Amino acid sequence: MRNAKVIIVDDESIVRAGLENWLSQDYEVKSFDSAKSFLDAFEQFEFEDHLPTCILLDLQMPEMNGLELQKTLKLMNAEFPIIFMSGNAQQIDIINAWQGGAADFILKPFTASQITDALDKNFKKISRHKNFASNEIPRKLIDIPITKREAEVLLLLGNGHRQPEVAKLLGIAPRTVKMYRTFLRDKLSLNTLGELIKYCQNYEHSIKRIAEK
Repeated sequence: MRNAKVIIVDDESIVRAGLENWLSQDYEVKSFDSAKSFLDAFEQFEFEDHLPTCILLDLQMPEMNGLELQKTLKLMNAEFPIIFMSGNAQQIDIINAWQGGAADFILKPFTASQITDALDKNFKKISRHKNFASNEIPRKLIDIPITKREAEVLLLLGNGHRQPEVAKLLGIAPRTVKMYRTFLRDKLSLNTLGELIKYCQNYEHSIKRIAEK
């Protein structure tokens, strides 16, 4: 897929070399050892070829980390899908990444298939929605098969509250929150925290409608 570009931003040379080696078989690849070096290249108009582009972005980097780069690109109206990579991300980091518009979040050590699957999914999404604003579909109201209480738990978890905090805010026992988390997993296939946060972000209006009944 030489008509698509992957940008790698990671301060670990081994990671950059490995990613570039296998991804260059299918994509045009550019790699950078820091957020600053990427921004310098970006500001020099090195990305004006209009190729569909995804960024593989390391979360923990010196000087400017991945979350800070994500915010900077948003301020510059540079709307690239960002796939975060991290070996020791904290829950708050994952939440901030999703809320900042991350396309995916992959934990290190990862496999080649995890990376290629994430890229394939996002390039297909770019192709499918290139003539539409990317946030139009998720903002539609949808029917979600959950109860009022499950919706309340989903909103709080999706906005970064831990299960004990959710229990305190709703006046219920922690084990009850855990039970509702299991219900949400089974009903909506939200197996990971990242999936739950992303779902809550995409369908917040529909979830709030249920919670406010």
